[in-house]
Amino acid sequence: MKTLNPIIISGKETLPLIEGGKGIAISNGESSGAWAAAGGVGTFSGVNPDSYDADGNFIPQHYYGRTRRERHEELIAYAIRGGITQAQVAHERAGGNGRIHMNVLWEMAAAERILNGVLEGAKGLIHGVTCGAGMPYRLAELCAEFRVFYYPIVSSGRA
Repeated sequence: MKTLNPIIISGKETLPLIEGGKGIAISNGESSGAWAAAGGVGTFSGVNPDSYDADGNFIPQHYYGRTRRERHEELIAYAIRGGITQAQVAHERAGGNGRIHMNVLWEMAAAERILNGVLEGAKGLIHGVTCGAGMPYRLAELCAEFRVFYYPIVSSGRA
């Protein structure tokens, strides 16, 4: 049986095992925290992540805005709150091991605002950001601003 040799990922020696940030609340703080606790890289989805109240109860997303713009602003607020929540859960579950990443879909509406809000609200809890569906230059700038690592998902030779 072969053993896995650790490598440096997001500034720390970790096992080369990376959880993919499967969309819309599939990969969350629980799963990514468990991956990190085992010494790998846990990645939670930043696409419409779930939020919980102070007692740990799920907060359903209800939209009360009368206009499309008002409802869009509510969606952004839910996404930021959910991303911060998932980062906190992952950090607690990881117990200081591994790395925690957030996966974003840059083509999602308001992705830059959401990522900025999550990284601001979860400073020190997220070590890296992964992103598929292109390699937007603004994402690299934003990650550099918050001093987190950026890992584009390259799925074509053209990229």
